[in-house]
Amino acid sequence: MKKSLLIYLAFLAPLICGFDWTFGLAGKCSQAKKIVAVLAEKKNDLERDQNEKRVLALCPDGAPGHFVRALRYERAERPDDAIAEYQECLKDEPDFPKAGGNLGLLHFRKGMLDEAALELTKALATDRDPRYLKGLAGIYADKKMYPMALYHYEEAHKAAPNDESILVSIADIHRKQGQLEQAGQGYFKVLSINSANEEARLGMAALYLDTNRVDKALDELKRMQTVNPQNRKIHLLLAEAYERKGDLKSAEYEYLLGGRTRSVELMEQLRKGNEYLQAGDYYKAVNELETALKEKPGDLQTLRKLGDVYMAAGRDEEAVSTYREAIRMKGGNAAVHRSLGVLYEKKGLLDEAVVEYREAIRYDSTDAESRRLLADIYSLRGSYPQAIEQYRELVRMQKDTPQVHLRLARAYANNKNPREALSEYLATVKLEPDNVEAQRELANLYRRNSMDDEAEKRFREVLRIRKDDAESRNALLAIYVKKKKYDEVIALLKENVELAPADPVNHYKLGLIYEFSKDYDAAVDAYKKAVDLKGDSAKTLNALGRVYMKTGRFAEARETLEAAKQADPNLEETNVLLGNIRDEISPEPQVYRKKSYAKSKGKKGKREKYVGKKKSKKSAGKDYRKPGKGDSKQKLTKGGKSKKASGGGKAKKSSKGKKKK
Repeated sequence: MKKSLLIYLAFLAPLICGFDWTFGLAGKCSQAKKIVAVLAEKKNDLERDQNEKRVLALCPDGAPGHFVRALRYERAERPDDAIAEYQECLKDEPDFPKAGGNLGLLHFRKGMLDEAALELTKALATDRDPRYLKGLAGIYADKKMYPMALYHYEEAHKAAPNDESILVSIADIHRKQGQLEQAGQGYFKVLSINSANEEARLGMAALYLDTNRVDKALDELKRMQTVNPQNRKIHLLLAEAYERKGDLKSAEYEYLLGGRTRSVELMEQLRKGNEYLQAGDYYKAVNELETALKEKPGDLQTLRKLGDVYMAAGRDEEAVSTYREAIRMKGGNAAVHRSLGVLYEKKGLLDEAVVEYREAIRYDSTDAESRRLLADIYSLRGSYPQAIEQYRELVRMQKDTPQVHLRLARAYANNKNPREALSEYLATVKLEPDNVEAQRELANLYRRNSMDDEAEKRFREVLRIRKDDAESRNALLAIYVKKKKYDEVIALLKENVELAPADPVNHYKLGLIYEFSKDYDAAVDAYKKAVDLKGDSAKTLNALGRVYMKTGRFAEARETLEAAKQADPNLEETNVLLGNIRDEISPEPQVYRKKSYAKSKGKKGKREKYVGKKKSKKSAGKDYRKPGKGDSKQKLTKGGKSKKASGGGKAKKSSKGKKKK
């Protein structure tokens, strides 16, 4: 009987002790997977974060947990960690929704086209997400499989008809296929929807270059550059336009800003000896050389020149094949190997580029351009001793070239050789005093070595050349604050406001220094301007409320601080300041000190009401002497010596030990 009862109780125990009806880990992971399925619908960051935390709590080591961690790594711009988590997710559950597609997009971003195509194709079998269609179309476009790219872009457009970028990509495919009229119609369609669409405007500029309307392309690109001077695509198209116009110096500068190395010497060499190429008419130049090669197959000079034209026209794959054919036929020289190196570098194949540049130097040890390109790759990879070796040789060959000294200075600085770096930076600014980058980097070098006076002079030189250089202005502010030169700080901040009156950060910083200098009226004005420009800035609202408190304007302070709290509930100082306002407006009842006073007509004096707490154990047994007229209240110590009691101390019971209620 007892045994049967024990078995019954063992069966009953889970039912009465919180049995997990989700059937353990599998059930929790199933529940987590349902939450993941609706994560994309959560537009509110707080709600999304709460759901993600719930998934991690339910199934941290299963597919849903790996998926959520991958999403978080993506948002934190940690693609390698995100890829690892997506892969773990797919190991646990190969058909996990969205994991494969997201993984494919990350592979695409990293240039792993084959891996990306595989994952995106698998994902599209069950999920026609327009992002995956766009990604796969982009892969086909990179591989120059234009019909497939066009098909997937059109499918993506059906799934996301309001996505302007898809329409721009379709127009780009038409342009690359030579369907220029359709391309123009596509770009115009996007610009009629949104005239500020930068990608469509870039496409139109490229179309102008394709149709030899160089002046129109230049006008369009210059307007775009004023709006977005950091866009590399704009710089590269500008460089191509200047090259077409024959302004090779401007072209070289724009290529550098666009992240490509194409020197004046290289451009002159590519254009030399072909009238169509000199005129920028690549189509006719290619036709002429291809015809010549048919008439005289294997002619090395024609073969090399055809490679140059392909390269100048942006037909990189054909250029590589042509150069390789020339080398195979024993027609290699320094120029061919250098051009191959440039093409490999453009594709990100740095090992192959290094081999070609070294071959070019082997053919011609005085080839400064190949040596510079080789040194640049060494610097990019962090191989600074090898870079220094090449740059020093370049300095010997071109001692009066400021850019060579600047590159050598950077290599020395990165290799932790500050003395040598300083020498090369000084040589650079001596040869080219208006070189902003050299002056700024020299100033930063002085600053890192605690030479603030020299750094200040150099930053001032930068502002002389380029008044709106934000990095130098911020560095100068830090130096002035460190030196406690507050008048200079205020002057510089006022200049910042004049240069960018629509930037709320400039007004906020000016308010801070006014507040620090106790010029509260000016601080309020500055903070108000910042709030007018950006009304949801919690730190600015908090600062304005703080100044209102300092000037006794408690009602305005409360209103402003409440707005700051609404903008950012986690801002700790705001909560403290609000608490202080409540104390100021509605203070807690104070403990009254014992006070006796005599009434007129000889009546016995009365005590004020006593409000307070009971004596603490520490004060038990201690005596207080009632002060006489004109005496200060004193506390008697055990030794009999008197000691003045603090005015803010706790009130004590009277000598009779009674309270009047």
